[in-house]
Amino acid sequence: MSVQNRRKRRVRPNSSAPSATESGKQKIILWVCGAVLVPLLAGIPAFLQHSDAQAPAPELFQNQRKIVYTGKGTIFAVDRDGILRRFQHLGFETGEKRWSDPPGIEVGEGWQRFVWIIAGNPGTLYAVDFEGRMFLFDYLSGRMDAGDGRLIKIGLPSFKSFTGAYDVFYGLREDGGVCWYRHLGAGTWADNGACSLVKRGMRGYDRLIATGQGVVFAIDANGDLRWFRHLNSALGGYTWEGDGLGPNGQGWIGDLDVTSLDGVVYALTPGYALKWFRYDTPQVYKSGVEGWYNRGTMLLPAAGVSG
Repeated sequence: MSVQNRRKRRVRPNSSAPSATESGKQKIILWVCGAVLVPLLAGIPAFLQHSDAQAPAPELFQNQRKIVYTGKGTIFAVDRDGILRRFQHLGFETGEKRWSDPPGIEVGEGWQRFVWIIAGNPGTLYAVDFEGRMFLFDYLSGRMDAGDGRLIKIGLPSFKSFTGAYDVFYGLREDGGVCWYRHLGAGTWADNGACSLVKRGMRGYDRLIATGQGVVFAIDANGDLRWFRHLNSALGGYTWEGDGLGPNGQGWIGDLDVTSLDGVVYALTPGYALKWFRYDTPQVYKSGVEGWYNRGTMLLPAAGVSG
């Protein structure tokens, strides 16, 4: 076959290699994407920081689980992690939204070990752990980790409710009996620290709240709050006022914790709102809402206040 008659083979271009035009288009697309994405990525930290700044701050008692009122507007609270915080309510007499700044100062840790926390005499605090051991804390202006308390009693029974004020304590048993204890100081107790059964017939009640001067508020299974007064509470005995009297309030069921001293009552709701009430003359019974400040109108002194 002659050379002229041979067919010339055509070299087909490689289809996978981009042409100059296509390569130019890809460069333009990448440049545009970079021009758009780089500023977006660079702005993410600032956006997140701005979002955090715009997020609402948690309210004062949003993380709390236990509260105890020790008088003069001072509330100690334990949060879900066992951190103890001290709050100073400047509006404790009238329920106003006035708090010290900053509120909710951390003053201790490890307090999840305690099942009951109770105010004693001014400047003291009692805590009872799950083993029935009671510890005394008497430096309320400083730091109080759970291990700093002085062991003053062992062998406390497991009560349905346990409360106290001014070194006098009441424990509600499942059978409706009420045990009385009084701490005399330095780890010594009236009746050698044994349960002195001072009242019976309280099986229908779920919670007792002592407020001092022998006055104990009791909440029944229907949420009714009733007033009782233990006469000669410093000595014990079976004499009480309040049996057969009508309720002083309704709707008191379901609160996470309730604490009181000298007639001022704070209650922590399941939604972590703090309620405030004041019984004007605790040692005198008045029917219905008559004994309460402002006829028992509930106030929310911590609502909308962030810590």
